[in-house]
Amino acid sequence: MKESDEFLVLQKYFKDLGSQFNDSSGIIIGPGDDAALFFTNNSDLIFSTDVSNSDIHFPKTLSPDLIAYRACCVAASDIPACGGTLKWLSISLVTPSKELGWLKDFARGLKLFTKTYQVPVIGGDLVKGKECSVSVGVCGEVDRKEFISRNGAKVGDSIYVSGVLGIAKLGLKTIQSKKKTLSTEEKKYIKKFLQPKVHTNLGKNLRNVASSCIDISDGLLGDLGHICKESNLGAVINIDSIPHKGPFKEALTWGDDYELCFTVPKSKELRLSQICKKQKIKKFKIGEITLGKGIRIFKGKKEIFIKGKSYNHLS
Repeated sequence: MKESDEFLVLQKYFKDLGSQFNDSSGIIIGPGDDAALFFTNNSDLIFSTDVSNSDIHFPKTLSPDLIAYRACCVAASDIPACGGTLKWLSISLVTPSKELGWLKDFARGLKLFTKTYQVPVIGGDLVKGKECSVSVGVCGEVDRKEFISRNGAKVGDSIYVSGVLGIAKLGLKTIQSKKKTLSTEEKKYIKKFLQPKVHTNLGKNLRNVASSCIDISDGLLGDLGHICKESNLGAVINIDSIPHKGPFKEALTWGDDYELCFTVPKSKELRLSQICKKQKIKKFKIGEITLGKGIRIFKGKKEIFIKGKSYNHLS
């Protein structure tokens, strides 16, 4: 097989990724045609896409299997943030290498993701370019009445996050340090950056419980700020209640942890606790939705101010 034959490469390494899950995902026609064909059973579909670029979203030296897996996690995180069930992915790759070994390793990362989250890759595109770029389209399923938007927060709602913030940033720092010997903690940090958990179980269980939700991709302050802006309200959070590692400013503004930030009415907090206990899901209450605009940050009873609320590609 010639390394320059795009279609043979796609046929051999990418065609049947996750195809064993086609039936459960309603796939009628998968990779190989101009577009995929699928059906749903009286449900509504949601679609999102994310792009991961070399030396912006991941180090240029990262191995292709890790690039692939991480890009899928980053994109797929949007689906549970809406209360959806992940159905399929579409991958478009700009590759700096036409070597079969590189492409085979990239496909191996995709295969691991499809197996982990039991979801098929239905197609995509492959292009040769100077720098690696991965565009991942994700489709999810949810009844429109159960869709969790960013604009549903109400005054008095409690604010929660699903896990510890700041770990991914520490993981990136550890990777960049090029240390040969790593501690157990440092290995966990790296895993958080390379393989952020997609909260598929939590997302589904937040239906009819959470009033709003967002995945923390660009930092808690920026992403919670989106909820506040869309809901036309403000928020009060306390750093002492926010689970984080490393400097709290980085933990609150960097992002890349892909935890969920969501709001819950007081009347549904008991139900949330029961669900989380039964499903063994972690949650941390960090503040409350308020009247007004913006996010007020406290450490104990002292209000503090942080410049630079989130990661911004164009800043």
